[in-house]
Amino acid sequence: MAVEEVNHSKLERLLEKYYDTDTSHFIMGGTGIGKSWTVDKKAGEIANKLGREYVKWNKLSKQDKQKIADNPEKYFFLMDIRLSQLDPSDLRGLPGLNGNDTVEWKVPFWLYVCSLPKARGIVFFDEINLAPPSIQASAYQLIHDRELGEIPIQPGVLPIGAGNRLEDKANVYDLPRPLQNRFTHTTLKAPIITQECKSDEDTTDWGEWALHNGIDMRIITFLIQRPTLLNPKINKDSNERAFPTPRSWSVCSKLIQGETDLEWVEDLASTAVGLGAATELTSHIKFQRQIDLNKILQHPEKAKDIEDLDLKYSLLNLVAEWYNKNHKKEHLEKVLQISNVIQAEFAILLLRFAKLRHESSFKRHVTTCKSWKPISKKYQKYILG
Repeated sequence: MAVEEVNHSKLERLLEKYYDTDTSHFIMGGTGIGKSWTVDKKAGEIANKLGREYVKWNKLSKQDKQKIADNPEKYFFLMDIRLSQLDPSDLRGLPGLNGNDTVEWKVPFWLYVCSLPKARGIVFFDEINLAPPSIQASAYQLIHDRELGEIPIQPGVLPIGAGNRLEDKANVYDLPRPLQNRFTHTTLKAPIITQECKSDEDTTDWGEWALHNGIDMRIITFLIQRPTLLNPKINKDSNERAFPTPRSWSVCSKLIQGETDLEWVEDLASTAVGLGAATELTSHIKFQRQIDLNKILQHPEKAKDIEDLDLKYSLLNLVAEWYNKNHKKEHLEKVLQISNVIQAEFAILLLRFAKLRHESSFKRHVTTCKSWKPISKKYQKYILG
């Protein structure tokens, strides 16, 4: 079955269309590339569009879930239902006698909320193909007919499925053809990282996302130099349990943020992305310590004397982190002075780093800085667009 490959931006557009047309969808893709993150992001945007409060069902207390049941018109929910953790009876519910010699099914509370007339939201069946075929079969009626037994699912509640591929070593099952036919399908492309850190219609640039989401600059500049380590091909013979993916690099960032002891950084990073990638990352960080940042800030013209490629990237990291902590006009002036003397591709990258870390401050100050005019003709179209 041919499945269209899409990037994250296109998937977001498709998800909005699927919600508007009440069309169930299945997202196939590798481990840790942002399938659930994209569904979460788009669900929040749909909630805002509908003027409803966005809530993540799985994170709510019992009392807060009851509030949604009592006032479904106020909320837009995202429910994460893992079929692999359920038995068929967990979906259908349990029988109970109603006193008239007939059986009335006691359905799960989440399913009851989905049946409420004013309910709106997304039911996200993540890792659906980890569930054995008998459980997947129980979901046929829920996904296609929007009902389970005698319980209807409201038109404003959309089922979305996601799962890994067979080649991802995730112990998944093939989706039965009847279940496949109840979904529309896309395959999500793995993110890439480029020196430009700029998304277009053909790529999904993790660097742009990372800059917007506070990922440690040392990781960003490292992966720009070693882009194959963002999401390397799976080694079928490897037994390493921690390995690099966009998701695990994000975890790594949280672990090493603010840490400077390299042995400790390597220990922390190895638990998230594996020892090989962690060793390379710490080597990159160690190398950047050859740069005297204070000297460069006092004499920006000395930045052009740095010839080693790795040191050039290290300089970008150091200057960008310095600006990240000190984003006043006079500090942006220093960034511009350095950009004025280094090679164009590095200048553009440094300016984009600065802009994406503090976009409002950057845009407010950049055109009034003395050093902007000499470089504006060269870089304006890359920076202010």
